[in-house]
Amino acid sequence: MNTIDPAALRLAAIVESSDDAIISHSLSGTVETWNRAAARIFGYTADEIISRSVFTLVPHDLRPSEAELIKRLENGEAINHVETRALVKGGSILPVSLSISPVLTPEGDIVGVARIVRDLSAQQRAERAALRLAAIVDSSEDAIISKDLNGIVQTWNKAAERMFGYRSDQMIGQSITKIIPHERLGEEDTVLSRIRSGLAVEHFETIRQRKDVSLVDISLSVSPIRTAGGVVIGASKIARDVTVQRQLARDAEEANRVKDEFLATLSHELRTPLNAVLGYTRMLRAGNLATDKQERAIDVIERNATLLHQLVSDVLDVSGIVTGKMRVNPTECDLSAIVRAASDSVRPTSETKGVPIKLETALDQIIVRCDTDRIQQVFWNLLANAVKFTPRGGHVTVRLSADEGIAKASVTDTGIGIRPEALPHVFQRFWQGDSVNSRHTGGLGLGLALARHFVELHGGTIAAESSGPGKGATFTVTLPLRN
Repeated sequence: MNTIDPAALRLAAIVESSDDAIISHSLSGTVETWNRAAARIFGYTADEIISRSVFTLVPHDLRPSEAELIKRLENGEAINHVETRALVKGGSILPVSLSISPVLTPEGDIVGVARIVRDLSAQQRAERAALRLAAIVDSSEDAIISKDLNGIVQTWNKAAERMFGYRSDQMIGQSITKIIPHERLGEEDTVLSRIRSGLAVEHFETIRQRKDVSLVDISLSVSPIRTAGGVVIGASKIARDVTVQRQLARDAEEANRVKDEFLATLSHELRTPLNAVLGYTRMLRAGNLATDKQERAIDVIERNATLLHQLVSDVLDVSGIVTGKMRVNPTECDLSAIVRAASDSVRPTSETKGVPIKLETALDQIIVRCDTDRIQQVFWNLLANAVKFTPRGGHVTVRLSADEGIAKASVTDTGIGIRPEALPHVFQRFWQGDSVNSRHTGGLGLGLALARHFVELHGGTIAAESSGPGKGATFTVTLPLRN
């Protein structure tokens, strides 16, 4: 009675349970053994393939190289982990790793060949997926960073380099706290605590610190990294720079604030003269005014109607600027005459208030090309503002000069002055510096903004100077002289 060798039984069991195809064939290539993995990988049952040529599994173009491998094996060379292609049932091509070993007699003679074939398709798919993922991470505009559960950085993409200023070799192996401001270190403990519990952090807006110590506003999303068994081993974080978005939000908030303040101011500025016009009109219609007071009533109506007209004109002019419909029609004109006309328009108000306007010029004419109405509007605004903000007893001086192809006109007052921090803002639309004070002085905060736009449309400049509160102000306009 033959006794089966236990070692052979164990070897047969190992071969059958292997995930790799294990095949033996004769030196002529006839298949002799075929395990379950070979059947799964190649699609042939043992009955279908045993006694057939092993070249059934080799693509036609690779058969010469397969024969060469057998020769190398017969010469005693080891053939291990050769990446090649195999032909499966149905004609599909499969990427495989091939190892070939000789089958030896006890005397050492080669009587056959054993092949171990590993299916590489899943591995190659995983590698391609990893390469695609790496390319996506590398090309992302967001910083994508991974770290272990102690906060030590494991990966650091190019966007992270751009965002935080550190190269990958300066951060990998370092603590993520390197980019966290000291006062925000507690955030990292909270994040890691959630990650260890398997919880994500989504769209958390915070601040991080760049290499140059500057701060950057970011939106942070952090997810757990798990093993195939579901064990959390680290965290993947995506950081998006939201500096621009936050600034846009602040700008929108400021725009809404300015709009609300403007509408409140406009309502106030329109209501005051309207009340005067309506009040005196009703009194005149009802005959409640004595004859000697009717002339004064008509003056009040005319003055307030003129103010209403100016307010509406300013608003329409700003609308024209915003929509790009504002135009100027330059012609040859005398800047001295324009300034005198603007002074004459403002003089009744200045004399009533006790703030005289002085004109200083050594030239009878200063010829420029300009739209007379718009430039006169510029100087009317500058002079009206100068008188408005100068207390009784002060004065306003207008100086005209021309030199090196440039005409210069400055309006200087001895009024309340401008704070240094306010100077950069005086030409902004709706800006009045002190909203409380503007209630007393009136206006929409449009005059200087319009003046700047009109001057710049003529190729000129306008600038403001002041030594501070109580020390007056000077506004200087320059325009090109006529060629």
